[in-house]
Amino acid sequence: MMGVLVQAGVSLAAVSGIAWLVKKLKLGLEPRIADEAHALRLAEEAEAGFGGVDVARDRAGYSALVRNGERRMMVIRAHGNHFAARAIDSRVTIRLDKNFLILTVPERRFGPVALQLGKQASVWAARMRDLVPSKGRWRRIEADAADSVEVEGESEGERAA
Repeated sequence: MMGVLVQAGVSLAAVSGIAWLVKKLKLGLEPRIADEAHALRLAEEAEAGFGGVDVARDRAGYSALVRNGERRMMVIRAHGNHFAARAIDSRVTIRLDKNFLILTVPERRFGPVALQLGKQASVWAARMRDLVPSKGRWRRIEADAADSVEVEGESEGERAA
């Protein structure tokens, strides 16, 4: 009987020690973008010299959009215990769904990003539509069925005509 109590006590102490170590090392926490300054730092880490000037942070803090002075944009999202960022270019599919802006990057491992931006979702969708074309193509922006609007990209030659 005494051996069982000793074994239970040692097991409890070991589990408590591991729990303390995990907390001390901040393991297992879901990374969040704390504020606009944090999103700007992450964009600068992803691309040196990006120089972000405007940020739209997801309400939960899992992702953000950052725009720089040259009107280029970058999407940042939580990825595992870290953050991943991708430039928004003509290959990104953008869908507006009420208060959500859903971006699908062609890189499958990055996955789609849903940003809950509230009323700012439509503002950022419009900014993406008005971006300078990348590789001679405009971005494709799809709207939710409730909006029933779809804008297909056109090349620079089609715009000039």
